[in-house]
Amino acid sequence: MVACSLAAAAQVAAPAAPGKTQINRLFAKNQIEEKIVKPPQGLLKYPYLVPSGPYHQLFDWDSYFMGVALSYGHQGQPLATSVEDFLSFVGRHAADTGYTPREIAPTGFWALPEMCKPFLAQAAYRASLTMGSVEWLRPWYQRLAATLQFWENTREQPNGLFVWFNGVESGVDNNPAVSDRPAEVAEGVDLECYLFREYEAMAILADKLGYSKDAAEYRDKAAALKTRIQTLMWSESAAAYLNVDARTGKQIDVLTWTDFVPLWAGVATRTQARQMVEEHLLNPKEFWAPYGIRTLAPNQALYDPVHGYWRGPVWILPNYLLMHGLMNYGYRRQALELAARTEKLLVRDLKATGGMNECYNPDTGKPEGASHFVSWDLLGEHMLEEAKTGQDPTVLKMF
Repeated sequence: MVACSLAAAAQVAAPAAPGKTQINRLFAKNQIEEKIVKPPQGLLKYPYLVPSGPYHQLFDWDSYFMGVALSYGHQGQPLATSVEDFLSFVGRHAADTGYTPREIAPTGFWALPEMCKPFLAQAAYRASLTMGSVEWLRPWYQRLAATLQFWENTREQPNGLFVWFNGVESGVDNNPAVSDRPAEVAEGVDLECYLFREYEAMAILADKLGYSKDAAEYRDKAAALKTRIQTLMWSESAAAYLNVDARTGKQIDVLTWTDFVPLWAGVATRTQARQMVEEHLLNPKEFWAPYGIRTLAPNQALYDPVHGYWRGPVWILPNYLLMHGLMNYGYRRQALELAARTEKLLVRDLKATGGMNECYNPDTGKPEGASHFVSWDLLGEHMLEEAKTGQDPTVLKMF
């Protein structure tokens, strides 16, 4: 288990906190981070992160992005122990090699048979970077490696891409570009990018722990997957990356925010990025809205900005990831604008309700979905500062 304290010198890897701003003060006033770390209970043997106080479940990518935000306060241990909770289930209960459910409650698994999204290596990396040491991971390393074996053993297709089990597993629950019935059909642009980053994170962690052969293999896998994404998922006619139907090999012609994840992951070529950004992302008739990034383009049949959940409303996570995607490819002015719109949206909600929301109407900013939501909304506190400075606490590099 993670040690409870580390030397102050180990904290230099955490991002530097900016001066107090209005959103910082509102976060503090409303105690936004209160009760998001739960004590060990039931199946969860270590302290773990939850999306907000009323929740009692541990969620996969929520934990990672919360850990990114908590790195500003030099808080790495809650993310590390959340990773430990997930990895505690690897190799148990006669499950497939590397399987762990995407959602765990103290009383049982809530998400069978969906797999934990490929963010555990990225989470282990971020926790280690924040705490200044990777040694806490040593006893868990083989189990972490096994989670990638799960994806390779059960979800990799003959073309070398990977399939989501369904939309709920992807986290973008009702994404119209991911099939639920039948399941295990959609090779997701987002999934491939998350796995690309997962391989990169594993390479760094393996190097730090002295497994140089493993590190080289993970780097090779990352490079090969990047090439497959660029060649098999890019549509020149659509000027976008598109999910692929594993049954037919044909691209799924649905424009959704997950098509832009290659901008955040650094997978898109410069030419591809320019086409995606200028034809779609910054197009006010498609994704560029007054309050951020629409999660589905309005020209899609299932677009619903009011009740659509992931089919139109603005979510803070896509705003955050695509802000950094814009920064990655030289669109600094637009990244600053997106960050400013996001902060304005959250400040308005915090002032009115004392909390934040799951999602918002892209044109009016009206809150939609669950209220008093924390999770990755935590990223909004430092988003504008990151756009101004170019700082990105999700970057993967040696430390």
